[in-house]
Amino acid sequence: MALTDRNEPLLRPGHANPGHSRLSQPSSRTLPLAALARLPEIHAETSDAARLNRFLRASVGAAAGLMLLGALAVSVMGDTSLKQEFAWSLLVLFGVAAMLRSYIKSTAQAFDRAPLNESARDLRAVLFYTGFAWGAGAFLVLGDNPLPLMGLGFAVLPSLVLLPLLKDRAAAVAFVAPVTALTAAAILLEHWGGTLPALALLLFVQGSILAGLRVWPARERERLPDGLSLL
Repeated sequence: MALTDRNEPLLRPGHANPGHSRLSQPSSRTLPLAALARLPEIHAETSDAARLNRFLRASVGAAAGLMLLGALAVSVMGDTSLKQEFAWSLLVLFGVAAMLRSYIKSTAQAFDRAPLNESARDLRAVLFYTGFAWGAGAFLVLGDNPLPLMGLGFAVLPSLVLLPLLKDRAAAVAFVAPVTALTAAAILLEHWGGTLPALALLLFVQGSILAGLRVWPARERERLPDGLSLL
């Protein structure tokens, strides 16, 4: 149960509870100190709930960004049959729909932290699937031998878009890792031109993004408001 859900009555100093004798009344110093001791815990709990709420709200922007990038990839980078491009588009749209569903489900949960944690875990699992769906485009959309720069952009651009939107390290890793793995597999199996330089550049850029994610949560914690503010 969350600390903010507790409904324990606090007696004011100098006022006795009708059901207790004067001897059982807490001292005037005990109650204020106990309440003050709980403030850091309550602040940490409400800050965590606010962070989860912001993460779930960001799924709308992330879904919109993926749809726009998907349309751009098909129109500019597409070098395969219409059937393959359509199959990849469906895979990505399933992920986008699941992201929006996670957001809609979370809107009724306000700041109840337990359901928010569950919704956040679901959204991270959805992003893991969406990463695989996007990475499959390296086989279904880019064709047999795309330009290395085009293949790199296909893998890196979604990572750069989702990172500032989600502001959640676990979710970003869940998306970036399968995209990187499948794109690297496409480089090796499809024998792209300049295989080794393309693979090295992909791993370097995506690795730099993942390394940057280690710094992001600390910076976000520094921006959390003082007190119990949720804004």
